[in-house]
Amino acid sequence: MRISERSLPMTKPDFGGLEFCTLGEKISSFLAQTAGKILLAADKHAFPAVAFAARSPRTVCAVGEDALALFSMPEAAGVIAAGGEEVLRAARLYAAVRGIPCLIFPADCELRGAFERTGAKVKGELFPHPLADAAVCIDSSLIAPSMAEGYAGLLLCRLALFERRALMRFDGTAPPSEEAFSVLMDVEEPDLQQIVLKHAALRRMGMEDGEGKILASNCGNFAAFSALFALYVAFFRCGSPRKFVVADYEKRARAAGIPFADMRIPTEEDYTRRALVLGGRRAEFLRELSVIEQKNATYSRYYRSLGGTVERAPKEELKTLPERSNGLSAVIRDFGLMEKL
Repeated sequence: MRISERSLPMTKPDFGGLEFCTLGEKISSFLAQTAGKILLAADKHAFPAVAFAARSPRTVCAVGEDALALFSMPEAAGVIAAGGEEVLRAARLYAAVRGIPCLIFPADCELRGAFERTGAKVKGELFPHPLADAAVCIDSSLIAPSMAEGYAGLLLCRLALFERRALMRFDGTAPPSEEAFSVLMDVEEPDLQQIVLKHAALRRMGMEDGEGKILASNCGNFAAFSALFALYVAFFRCGSPRKFVVADYEKRARAAGIPFADMRIPTEEDYTRRALVLGGRRAEFLRELSVIEQKNATYSRYYRSLGGTVERAPKEELKTLPERSNGLSAVIRDFGLMEKL
């Protein structure tokens, strides 16, 4: 598969319905164009940014992330939401059920909750109902604090493409998207708008998170990227199947806090095929990793310049990642190599 070196045009202020504007001007416009009461939803972090709109006699406010709180409010002719993934999903669910227009302001560069097709939390549980399309607006003052992690999220997505390619070779899973490669090939020093537009493109194409996002939930995107990249490089440079070492799957399941029945244990045929793939395609994997490695210093410097703090992923989190992700680290574990961490 050829990896495209093209990158998406990142100079337009509007990309597939995404609009860069200020909260004040867009909310005022939405109020002027929508008759009746407007439901204003926000999480506790974003509410100060939209509090000015709460003073309007036409708005009804809800602060929280669960969709149930929105449905307990009076019916509205439109909904505006600002904040993280859960409140955006909740607002889009409310808009879908009521059949009303929806305006959202993500507070995270990764735009999670802005483009997913289904699912929002109701009473803390995922409710798999279709979500309404929303007008997605970006206010730089609201989203700027997430720029460093948003940038690191692009690096983690790039590593997820490598992981997907490796799993395709080892286990025959679906190949990574070449379109996603085109978005992620140029991520050295993007500005805020470019970071947002790249994430918008990835969310719209349904880019799947790799195992790095599971690790990042406990240590942040950049720490997860650095730890996994180091693991992958060590594996493909020096790793080889340990013929007389078998992972203690039951012990590892207990350490990870998952049922042993959920473990995916390879058959002898799986193990043999993977060993042949590792031996035959090691150079191919290392070439792709070297492309990333050549830019690592730039990635780190730019992440720091955005205010990011470089930290290390907790060792125990990395050791139990195979059981929690069933990603590339699980292949490394099955070769008996995760025990060396």
